[in-house]
Amino acid sequence: MAAQIGQELASVPFDEMIRNLLLAMVDAQNQANSSFIAGIQELADTEVEIKYKKDGSDKTVTGNAIALGILPTMLQIQQGVIEIKMAITMEQKREVQVGIKAKAKWAFFSVSVDAKYSSSYSYKVEASSFIRIQVAPAPPPQPLMTVIQKIMEDTPVSLPA
Repeated sequence: MAAQIGQELASVPFDEMIRNLLLAMVDAQNQANSSFIAGIQELADTEVEIKYKKDGSDKTVTGNAIALGILPTMLQIQQGVIEIKMAITMEQKREVQVGIKAKAKWAFFSVSVDAKYSSSYSYKVEASSFIRIQVAPAPPPQPLMTVIQKIMEDTPVSLPA
């Protein structure tokens, strides 16, 4: 039975499970990066108008969202843990029972034989896997900050006089 459990463990595609979990983390980071870039594009196309009152008159500040310093949050996977748990249980049980009964009564002789055979086999596999990741905000990379600075210079904020 130990050999059977060993064969079951040997047949588990651990490399494939780890690869799929790792690729899921990489894919999540790539999607977060794409979302951040899309957020910058959306904010670059967004005009913001802020109205306020000063000395009894209405004032308005307008400008590009990025020029006003509004940026999406860049998230970065700081740490990832891949955990795989597995339990394989096999049980084999056999039971053989033979009984002989003999009895005599008034010159009659009677014999009965009871035979019982039982065999059971059970197999149970439990497996689970999960990814635990730690995500934290991260500053945009310097080349991207240069682009953001250029957008801010090209679309200055309009301040009231």
